[in-house]
Amino acid sequence: MELSHRQDAFRHLNIMCKREIKKFLQVPDNFTIMLQQGGATMQYTAIVKNLIGLKPFKKAMHLKTGMWSNQCFAELKKYSEVITVADTITANDCTAMVPHDQWKIDPEASFFSYCSNETVNGFEIPWETFPWHLIPKDCPVCVDMSSNIGTNHIPWEKVGVIYAGAQKNLGTAGCTVIIVRNDLMGKAAADTPILCDWETFENSPDKCYNTPCVWAIYVTGLNVSYMNQQGGLEHYIQLAKQRSSMIWSFIDSSNGFYKTKITDSHYRSHVNICFRIQNGDKEIEAQFIKEAKNCGIVQITGHYFNPGIRISMYNSQPMGGVVYLISFMRQFMQQHTKHSSLKYAQARL
Repeated sequence: MELSHRQDAFRHLNIMCKREIKKFLQVPDNFTIMLQQGGATMQYTAIVKNLIGLKPFKKAMHLKTGMWSNQCFAELKKYSEVITVADTITANDCTAMVPHDQWKIDPEASFFSYCSNETVNGFEIPWETFPWHLIPKDCPVCVDMSSNIGTNHIPWEKVGVIYAGAQKNLGTAGCTVIIVRNDLMGKAAADTPILCDWETFENSPDKCYNTPCVWAIYVTGLNVSYMNQQGGLEHYIQLAKQRSSMIWSFIDSSNGFYKTKITDSHYRSHVNICFRIQNGDKEIEAQFIKEAKNCGIVQITGHYFNPGIRISMYNSQPMGGVVYLISFMRQFMQQHTKHSSLKYAQARL
């Protein structure tokens, strides 16, 4: 992979990857696709530095719905005045969306940003319930889709910027996909860090200002090409719906043995399902994680920000894995429900 990125071999890889992403995500011609490094985190700086000058007030609007959007908020504050549109962290511990009529909208803001799926909390904002009518038409919407890109249709006519680390649904770590509406290019502030300047990057030879992540771009291109061959976006949308509906249905039918803290089912994530066992019994949850590992089910421990169990199902997750997981969850529940009933009976004696 030590190719020169100024030669035809890499140019082919770069063009191929963008072409497959454009096809898979159904990106219109009036958007530019860029492949960079730095993850979604670097784009926190990029969006504010490229867009804050759209209006003279140097303001940004931001929606806080979990840990990742909270990190983005901290970065935006370094370079602009940030209006917190709503904050589910302080309002309800990320269990429900703040009612839209309580959102604080400022027409002087240059842009509006949010994270469409909070992996830590399992909180996803569906396009269908997003209050587009509240956002001023001259205020581009910028969305971090790192964890749910490729699992839904993006309303391109309503968004200005989509960005995502490729590692969950598109490719491998090291490649970041940034998709910007063309009329938003070339607006960067004079002090924009060079690798955050979208226009400078796009206008560089071969559309790379510095040495690109060759291997990550190559693997991402191959993987997205494979997904296009499997049926494209429609196929993976259906998979995401099927996987999540199976697990959520089982959780809802467990009589509270498994339970999510999200009170509004419209905001239950399709890709990160977070729940507690017997109202957060840490001993039983630890046993669940241990037994799951013995069965080959790994990396399901909840985040310290939101403890419990977290089941992540990105585009590469086969349906067979979900069936296997539910079978394990059912067996575990039956085992511990029976054990609890026996303890109760013995206590009565």
